[in-house]
Parts: sequence; C-alpha cells; structure tokens
Amino acid sequence: MSSNKIRACMALVAAAQMSACASVGPDFVAPRPPAPQSFPGADIADAQVTMSDTWWRSFGAAELDALVAEALSASPTIDEADAALDAARATRDSAYGGLFPQSEGSLGAERARINATAFGFGGFPTIEISRYTAGLGVSYDLDLFGGGRRTREAATARLQAERFRYDAARLTLAADITAATLEAAVLRAEIETLEQIVADDRQTLELVEAALRAGAVGTIDRIRAQTQLSQDAAELPRLRGRLIAAQTQIEILVGRTPGLAPLATIPLQDFVAPPIPRSVPSQVLHNRPDIRAAEASLHAATADIGVRVANLYPQVRLSADYAQTALDPDVLFEYAAAGWSVGPRISLPLFSGGARRADVRRAEAEAMRADARYRATVLRAFGQVIDAYADVAATQTERELREEGAALAEESLRLARRAYEAGAGTLPEVIDAQRQANLARRAQARARGAHLLAIARLCTALGAPIES
Repeated sequence: MSSNKIRACMALVAAAQMSACASVGPDFVAPRPPAPQSFPGADIADAQVTMSDTWWRSFGAAELDALVAEALSASPTIDEADAALDAARATRDSAYGGLFPQSEGSLGAERARINATAFGFGGFPTIEISRYTAGLGVSYDLDLFGGGRRTREAATARLQAERFRYDAARLTLAADITAATLEAAVLRAEIETLEQIVADDRQTLELVEAALRAGAVGTIDRIRAQTQLSQDAAELPRLRGRLIAAQTQIEILVGRTPGLAPLATIPLQDFVAPPIPRSVPSQVLHNRPDIRAAEASLHAATADIGVRVANLYPQVRLSADYAQTALDPDVLFEYAAAGWSVGPRISLPLFSGGARRADVRRAEAEAMRADARYRATVLRAFGQVIDAYADVAATQTERELREEGAALAEESLRLARRAYEAGAGTLPEVIDAQRQANLARRAQARARGAHLLAIARLCTALGAPIES
C-alpha cells in the first residue's frame, strides 16, 4: 500500500473521530420526580435521612438477622437477579467491542474440478486442482451518525437498570422474610395465648364442677363452660396450620428445602419497635431501587431511538484485506502469492418499504411507554410511603389501646372470679369476663405484630438499598 493511501485512510479516520461528538436521536435528560410538601405522619425536609441498608437489624432479633443474611446468599431469587445482571453486563461488554477494529483470520484448502467446455473452450481437458488460502481482514465502523454510540449508551443504561433491579430484589427479599417472620411470631403468640385461654376454660369448668357438686349451680352452667372450652380449643388447629404455612414460606424465601430442618423460633416479645424517620427528603425516595431502575430503562429506551435513526443514514466502514493464495502449499506464503485490498465501504439505505421509519416510530413509542412506567413507579412509591406512614400511626395507636384494654380485661376477669368464688357473682359473668380477656389478649398480640409489620413496610417503602 502506498504512503498516500495510508495517509488518506488516516485522514478519514481522524475526520470520523472529530464528527463522533454528535449523535442522531434525542439526548437523555433525567426527569425530576415530583415531591409532595408533606406526608401524613412525616414531613418533607431538606436534611438527609439516614436509612440503614440493614434496617431489619433495628428490630433487635438476632435470629431474623441470620435468616436475612442466609437468604441474601442462598435464595434462588437473588441467584436469578444476579444472573440477569451478569447477562446485562455481558451485553454491555459486547456493545463496547464495537469501539475497536474488527479482525478475522482465515485458512482454507479446497479441491476443485474445472470443466473448460462449460466456459466455451472446447478441446481443453477437464482438470482438477487444489487451492490453498490464508488471509486476514480488518474493518472499522466509522459510526458517522452515532448509531454505535447510542447502542453502547443503551446497553450501559440497561446494565444500570439490572443493577437497580438486583438491589430491589434484595430489598424485597429482606422485607418478605421480615414480614413472614413477624407473622410467624404473631401466630405463635396467638397460639400461646389461646393455649392459656383453653387452660383458663378448664379452670372455669373446674369451678363449675365444684359449684355443681355443692348444689350452687345447675347443669346448664356446666354445659356453658364446656361449650366455651370446645369453641376455644377448636381454633388451635387452624392457627397451628397457619404457623406451619408461615414457617414454610420463610424456608422457601431463605432458600432451604421445606421440612428438612426446623427453623429457629423467634418470640414476639424479642422484637422491638425501632424509631422511624420523621422527615423524608424527596431525594431519599428517588434513590429507591425500583425508581432508579425505571429511570435507567427510560434512558435505554431514549438511546434506542438514536440507534434506529442512525439506520436511516449511510454507514461507512474502513476495511483492509490481505490474502495468500496458491495451488501449491509450499509456495503459499511467498510474496508472489500475496494479494490485498483496502478502502472505505459505504452502504446506502435506499429503499426498505418504510421498515426503517417504522423502527424509529416503534422506538419512540417504546420510549413513551418507558416514561409512563417511570411516572407510574414514582406515583406508586409516594403512595406506598403515605400509606406506610398512615399505617404506622394507626397501628401504634391501636397497639396502645389494645394494651390498655388487655390490662382492664384481665382486671375485670380477676374481679369476676373472686366474686363468683365468694358467691356474689354468677357464672355467666365469669364466662363473659373471661371471653373479653381472651379476646383482648389475642388482639394485643395481633396489634403488636401489626405495628412491627407496619414499620417494616415503611422501611421497605423508603427503599434503602442493601449493600452487597
């Protein structure tokens, strides 16, 4: 190749690189999510809120910490998200391979029979020959209109989206395990309470039997006491079945085969109600993994428009090919067997029946869909925070009232039993007081669990990502 041709190719590459600063298609501008001025139960403030990336530890249950840690390392859900992240990373790396010249080498050997008569040369014998080739080709896409750059931009944005989805999967898994563990703890507390209730029913029945033997009450009182005992005891199997289902759900979330090994039981009283953030800057919510993933997907869809628009313009590639061809392998690599070609190749999109224009419209429509999904994700996030704060406030009030009601019901039961034993009260009064106390105990356990679960939902709604 002459020096003039080399200089011409270098000048063309330089001109292409200078034009590379411009790409067709729209440039992505990150949207600014709307920020409400206040939430029920919280204030929007400029000060940053510190959200721990291991927020479940604030519940004070070491067994819960161990379950979440095990799940984050062994759950198939995380493995799936991790594989999706690896696939997106490989796609990004593949797209960035287009930044560099592409080269291919070839080696070939073939046997051919040449029929001279077929080409109009009669009288010549048909011959068989062997042909050997060795070649190297190099090509480089000048990317004059930025289609390659937009492709790499879209691949990078999709990788970011998968990273945020991975964070969202970890956050969701931690939240689900926390919720299932709290549900199991509440069910155990209800079962323990109901077992105590059944024990109280038996105690009441013993009182009635004693009074019946003394002739102080009639048989109807014993029937009433037995009926109450049967009704309360009948609820135990259902609660135990729900507890088994909750434990099975925990095992599945953690990544264990259900039933192989018993789970550690966490009493409800081992959980503490952690403090909740009272101020929420809008930026905290913007850092939610699902919002960041939706934003990155919108970025990728916007870059895809540029990829399709670039297909409407000419594509220019620089290529150079070098080949050695010979009939005898002994002389294949001699200078006389060499051949080469170099120069630009231009492809012009002349007619495609409107297919390329349709691709542009489709990419624009996909970008509009991605924008709608982003806005819906933001609205859903703010709604979840509002609901979570309202739920925390409501369950906290309910918990306080249930605790007060349980204490009053226990005192009422104590007084009713004392009056009945002294002959100043009736059995229906004792049974009614016991029923109210029983209901108050179970309601207290449910209210405490609901308050803890509401706090867990709030932590999830605020969306602090979990560090890997």
